[in-house]
Amino acid sequence: MAEYADFLEADETAYDLFARIVVDPVRTGVPFLDRAVFLRPGHVVELVGASGCGKSELLVQAAATCILPQEVNGVWYNGRQENSLLIDLDSKFDLLRLIQVLDFRIKAAQQVQHRPGHADSTVLTECLHRFHLIQCHSSFQFLAALKVIKPTLTSLENNGGLRLLLIDNVAAFYWLDRDCKGQHVPMNLQAVHAIVAHELRTIMQHHKLAVLATKHAVLAAPSQEGGGPPPLVHREFLPQAWHVRHSLFCSACRYSA
Repeated sequence: MAEYADFLEADETAYDLFARIVVDPVRTGVPFLDRAVFLRPGHVVELVGASGCGKSELLVQAAATCILPQEVNGVWYNGRQENSLLIDLDSKFDLLRLIQVLDFRIKAAQQVQHRPGHADSTVLTECLHRFHLIQCHSSFQFLAALKVIKPTLTSLENNGGLRLLLIDNVAAFYWLDRDCKGQHVPMNLQAVHAIVAHELRTIMQHHKLAVLATKHAVLAAPSQEGGGPPPLVHREFLPQAWHVRHSLFCSACRYSA
């Protein structure tokens, strides 16, 4: 009878079960993105678009939401007060733009709550301490960074928290890698992207991270009958190992006065 009693004993309560499996979505602070996709740990979302459509700006806005505090001295900034890690593969990240966005949000929150100039420089400095940047200049540097980044991720998790990994232009080195095909490189193009995808999946699962990545779009006109110019559509060019479930196509909008 004791064996049956042990077998029937509950492993966990319903409260413990929901606390373990229910995870709040990662908020980016970009309204249309938060409405379109419930970004949760283990998810990858691609922002695909042509140059100049604002993909990197969306990463800046998401990073600002991560590192802004929730509340300081009675002023609510509507941030997550967590660390932010951005891997820059384009070598075009503009730190001054991030400072501009932070400064604007801080002053706007203070003005709305009638606390102008209330220690805004201190809040800005604390935000920048929570921002971390890694720059890679080749696929192998990117792969090496993913191989050695795990202690850094653990440290960031234990000191402020980290839920979102930002990657600017996952296709930055694709055409360079294709050009090196057959030139005695240690690994072929498919193998490099497969290993990168595997390392990212391992990091996401182990550290419970969501990934928000940008990718440059390759636009092509599909074959169509009839008159008029055909609409341009994105043609996927990265190897199968990198294909993700959630992709948002971004395009520049021009507004007349």
